[in-house]
Amino acid sequence: MRRRWHEVRREILYVALILCLLSFAISRWILSPVKIAGESMLPNYNDGQPNFINRLAYVSSSPQRGDVVGLQVGDEFYLKRVIGLPGEKIEFKRDTIIVNGRPLEEHYHVRPLLWRLAPVQLGPNDYFIMGDNRTCSMLGAVRRENIIGKALF
Repeated sequence: MRRRWHEVRREILYVALILCLLSFAISRWILSPVKIAGESMLPNYNDGQPNFINRLAYVSSSPQRGDVVGLQVGDEFYLKRVIGLPGEKIEFKRDTIIVNGRPLEEHYHVRPLLWRLAPVQLGPNDYFIMGDNRTCSMLGAVRRENIIGKALF
């Protein structure tokens, strides 16, 4: 009886160890937790709202226009929306974003851009990223390697 309890305890410890390692691997290399900080993604994402970044989302595909992505710039992490794709020309006229000469159709709620910006020609590995609250958020062109994944919700 004593030996049997010892074996059960060992199995429980092994299972607990495996679960800890698995949860560490998932949180480190697959799903990264992120907390929205600030008002740059209002009204679609609120300050303090938790979310997760799927780090495997772009392993076999590229970010698409409208995707909300997690990106790293230096030591900072951001949650922003993809507006422009590699090779595109982005222009700003009043509160309209023009992509390759055509107005950008956005099917999510955004707050208008209130300032003037110079046109941007994206390179072959650049994406144009902005927050949904265009009155107070702007990031600009970022390299593909700075995009770490896609927001889950």
